[in-house]
Amino acid sequence: MGPTIKALIPAVLLTEIAAIVFFTATWAILAEMHFGKSVILGGEAVTAIGVAAIAVAVFRRAIRSEKQMATVNITDN
Repeated sequence: MGPTIKALIPAVLLTEIAAIVFFTATWAILAEMHFGKSVILGGEAVTAIGVAAIAVAVFRRAIRSEKQMATVNITDN
């Protein structure tokens, strides 16, 4: 399995957890404040942008780590 797939798995799992938590919190907070449906959906769109940024950051760190581990394993042999 290549480093991209190895990095993609934790990135997807962490992003899924973050998405569930952030989308639920956004919906609950905006609904509790009695905003309209369009405001709630706008808040969800902004949250989606934030979750996408988190996904990119986690993937970049994971791919960097996988490549570093691959080079360390090569030099150890």
